[in-house]
Amino acid sequence: MKLNISDWVKGKTKDGELIQGFIQSIDAVQGFATVYVVHSDNEDVKGKIVAVREHWLKKMQELTLDDAQLVQNLIDMALATWDEAWFMELTDTLKAIQNDSVQADDQSKPFPFYHNRLGPVSR
Repeated sequence: MKLNISDWVKGKTKDGELIQGFIQSIDAVQGFATVYVVHSDNEDVKGKIVAVREHWLKKMQELTLDDAQLVQNLIDMALATWDEAWFMELTDTLKAIQNDSVQADDQSKPFPFYHNRLGPVSR
């Protein structure tokens, strides 16, 4: 499995701590990757950078951004971190999701009836 910088991974450190985070750098010669730890069973490791052997890491499944609530939560994170580019990307994604749901709602409704002086007429 080929790991790349910025991939989200999970694995174990040399001390046996379970970690989740993203790769900041890779040393292919020695087989190490430096991982910024976001979650761990050891609170002291959270928020730190650790070196882990590449074969001790597993790439995490990528999320699909098709849930409006998830995208809104990510927008909050982008605002909290002042990441304008990510914020713009997420708002475009949210608009696309909302447009898709509106179109799906419109297609599920029957055509409206229009009344004229002769009676109801359907399109």
